[in-house]
Amino acid sequence: MARDLQIGENVWVPRSRVGLDQTSSSFFYTEILETVDRSVIVGLPNGKVKLVASSCVLRHLGVMIARIGDFRTEIDLLDPLAKSILQYFRLLLSDDQILYAGIRSFKELKILWESSGAAYPYLVLIGHGSSNSMHFGVEGAVDATEFSSLFGSTDHFVSCVLSLCCKTGRADFAKPLSKSSGCRSVIAPQKSIHGALASQFTQLFFTHHLLDGLTKKVAYTRAKKEISGSGTFKYWENGESS
Repeated sequence: MARDLQIGENVWVPRSRVGLDQTSSSFFYTEILETVDRSVIVGLPNGKVKLVASSCVLRHLGVMIARIGDFRTEIDLLDPLAKSILQYFRLLLSDDQILYAGIRSFKELKILWESSGAAYPYLVLIGHGSSNSMHFGVEGAVDATEFSSLFGSTDHFVSCVLSLCCKTGRADFAKPLSKSSGCRSVIAPQKSIHGALASQFTQLFFTHHLLDGLTKKVAYTRAKKEISGSGTFKYWENGESS
């Protein structure tokens, strides 16, 4: 059976993969009619059906973007980066599938995740970091153990955390986070990264993963190869890196 997808289950598929024009969203909400090896047959308008790879089928579709302010670099770095990513997702998804928040404290992020995280399987973090912590304007450095509590406090999980905070892709931070309860995978830079490259990598990764229907790991690999300086990003899953 294709993954653990079930007949009768409602899912999202890229409209381009089933021959439909883009409307307000690049995705079509439909029903699985049949499973065939690593593919599924889904229903289309006017009674038509289509066979698609299970890798491009999504049970949940939504992105939460958190701009973590530091009181110093927000105007000339963090806000422009956040706006570029937000506008990209507005082209890719419908507005009700995107949540953007400008925050400055870990407490705010916890409240946001606890109240709304269930609707957003992808979390994009825009801010500053180090090899063992993420930096918040209010609390300062928050280490991996404390940050991981974000996902252990609820019964829902995040499919992928994409951190654009410098150096948070190193083992001290990313490894325990990727092993934590409620977090499936982490992608983050091992070194400092320019804001323009961070924006470009984000767009390439999600285009390959969501729009092209590739797995997260394959989409990550493609994105790394396609832009200069993206080799700084690291993929983590269950405590293992690639």
